Amino acid sequence: MKTYKQFIVEVELSRELDENIIGGLSKLFKKKPPRNIDPYFANKAVERGSMERGVYGQSEKNIRQIKKTGMTPAVSGVYQDPKVQYKNDPATLDWINKTGYKGETDMARAGKDAYYATPDKEGRKTAGVYARRGANYENQKIQNVLNPFKRKDKGATMDVVVNKRSVRQSWKPSTTKRRGRDIRTGAEQERIAAAKDIIPVVPGPSAKVAKYRLTQQLRKDRTDN
Repeated sequence: MKTYKQFIVEVELSRELDENIIGGLSKLFKKKPPRNIDPYFANKAVERGSMERGVYGQSEKNIRQIKKTGMTPAVSGVYQDPKVQYKNDPATLDWINKTGYKGETDMARAGKDAYYATPDKEGRKTAGVYARRGANYENQKIQNVLNPFKRKDKGATMDVVVNKRSVRQSWKPSTTKRRGRDIRTGAEQERIAAAKDIIPVVPGPSAKVAKYRLTQQLRKDRTDN
């Protein structure tokens, strides 16, 4: 038969276990705050000089999701270690080991970086290309092709602000040969940055933003008067 002390110890252990389980589940299902920025604060960040403007293009579906949860890292145009990329090609792997070839090391880092374009006219054209590409990919999914009631994705672009600390020029060439002519690729307007540093600008201020704006305006009015 258990002693009273043993019974109390087991009860305490059971209580701690329940609290840990509940705490773990609450963290798992806790809704993450939106990873975006109000236009007002975006302007302030740009004015301070810590961030720069940009534009990003993707399918409408992906743009909606990114505005809620934040930018996702690129899945194409990412750096691959040549030793991993050519692990099943002994001849190329031998050449890599002899020459020390590192590949295109200035490409986006897998799982970390994302691409965006400059906010000028040419940059918005580049973002539009990626928007159409994303829309085409979404529309060609078999479940969307077979659904006659599914509205076609038209692609979309969105404004972003980017922390300057991780911004760098795209590695892609600015021109390519096509039928003997140099054709601009739009890469001059492309930039790479850490995905976490690319923040979607989402209109529609929250109550906190509205209150902050009102406070700032009242202070400005008092100063002017």
